[in-house]
Amino acid sequence: MDNAALEAGRLSPVVKRQENDCLVTMEGLNPERARRLLAPRSPSMSPNNVSVGPRKTGSNNIALGRPGAQKSTGIKKECSPSRPPLMRIPKPASPVVAGAKRPRDHLDEPQEPHLRRQWPPNSPVFLSPPPPNPHIVYLESLLQPHCLLLTLRSRLGDGSQALSTQYRSVTKAGLLLGEAIQSQLDLPILRLPAPAKVIGGLEGTIEGEFLEDIWYNLTPQAKYSYARQLRHVLNSMRLNMAQTRSTATPQAKGNMLGSAFAGPFSLMLDQHAHQTYWAVHPKPTCEEFVAFLTWSFVASVPASVAAAVASQFRSDHAVRFTHGELSPKNIVVRNSKIVCILGWDRGGWYPEWWEYVKFFEARTGPENQDWYDYATHIFVDTFQTELAAYQGIARCQSS
Repeated sequence: MDNAALEAGRLSPVVKRQENDCLVTMEGLNPERARRLLAPRSPSMSPNNVSVGPRKTGSNNIALGRPGAQKSTGIKKECSPSRPPLMRIPKPASPVVAGAKRPRDHLDEPQEPHLRRQWPPNSPVFLSPPPPNPHIVYLESLLQPHCLLLTLRSRLGDGSQALSTQYRSVTKAGLLLGEAIQSQLDLPILRLPAPAKVIGGLEGTIEGEFLEDIWYNLTPQAKYSYARQLRHVLNSMRLNMAQTRSTATPQAKGNMLGSAFAGPFSLMLDQHAHQTYWAVHPKPTCEEFVAFLTWSFVASVPASVAAAVASQFRSDHAVRFTHGELSPKNIVVRNSKIVCILGWDRGGWYPEWWEYVKFFEARTGPENQDWYDYATHIFVDTFQTELAAYQGIARCQSS
């Protein structure tokens, strides 16, 4: 195509620019915008006349003042040598009036000792033991253990007889409770001589086998049956077992608390697998029994923790006869029936929640851990708050 055809096909006239034209350096911009950028500035747009800061209107005139009076931030000016350096003078504290609201600038200031809030101590107080006397000496002697050689005879599936023996420890307090049970209730227990008649070791024979050895292999129906039998035994002894006291013991309206009694004094026990806590006190109450439990805390337990744990126990619980260690290791069965309950060393008359919380402290084998799941079938009443609190007590006691 020749040059004439090209010139005829243009849509806009050709403008010849000089080489020094400023628009050449702005190639690609809109021509009108390029001309505006190259136009000289108006004198009224001088940088010295540009206002700083927000516009001043009738609503912000007083608050903002003159725009020119604003100071730039981020620049630190040195003080004139003729002026002394600025010093911060603390504001005098206003007097604190009881019942008046404190100013915000006083919130971080320490108060005077006499104005600080004093929290009253709520830690349970366990009184010091009474001086020795014949009653106390007698109760302390009941902690003496005796060795029991226990023989179990059971029949196997082929009709043959199997014998198993084990040694167990029995205290005089446990023998005393066993004697009281034999005279009052028809409970399945091992009959042993009275404490005064024991000389040396003890021997006993029972027909049956420990529930500990067969529990893991039982059906749920069989486990439920044993749980209901144990429930019947518990209800019978809790409601019908009366205390045996000497004639010198003053008779109170309700049961005294403890495992054994002599005169006005009572022997309190809290036995664990490897530790036994005991104390002798005159007519202990439920509140004093809780204080006895917290008395065995290690020294590192804060008093506020002991007070918080003790506050979970009410002081108006009834006192019931208690076994103290209901476990498959202490239950002998034969032909799907409970024939003997052992381990009365930890028994006595204690707050009604004591049997329930000690049920979960009695140990059993790892294969029998579902034993604790049958607690709702064994106990008529459950004490969840006391159970959680006693778990805290057991972990704070010295080992």
